[in-house]
Amino acid sequence: MYLLSSILTISNFICGVLSIFSLFFSDIFAAMLFIFFGMIFDLLDGAAARKYNSISEFGKELDSLSDIVTFCIAPSMLVYYISLYQLSIIGLLIVLGFSVCGLIRLARFNAKQSNLSTFIGMPVPLAAFCLMGISFLQHPVIVAFCTCLLGYLMVSRIKFPHFKNNGNWESENGIS
Repeated sequence: MYLLSSILTISNFICGVLSIFSLFFSDIFAAMLFIFFGMIFDLLDGAAARKYNSISEFGKELDSLSDIVTFCIAPSMLVYYISLYQLSIIGLLIVLGFSVCGLIRLARFNAKQSNLSTFIGMPVPLAAFCLMGISFLQHPVIVAFCTCLLGYLMVSRIKFPHFKNNGNWESENGIS
């Protein structure tokens, strides 16, 4: 059972890679589905690590590397494929910016925040989920603006609830 969390993390990574490959075959639905399955594996790997007491530095790094692929690169390629290609090099720069913001967010989390009771900056899976939703908006300029906003939110100092603390965020912040 000790390896279960790593297997789930690797499954998250595989979903990210398969999402990217799906775009090579113009299968937008499969690309989105693989990102969604990656999110499920990402939720399960943390839960398994806590349940089976297999939390480790290796697991934390493996999780972040997987998250970069599934929640930064794959959604960026998806939104570019669906909409931002219409903005040419500007669209490319915007999705690169989103991915770099996600990379910074994950590095900052590992270095400084993994033991905090709240997330500082939007978690990358949430940003990826939002990006998938906005990718179907009709106007690429609106999609570009929202993509930039999500990138900013990932590297911002805004606090987001940390669900794995079982309600501690609410009590610490006076919410009941």
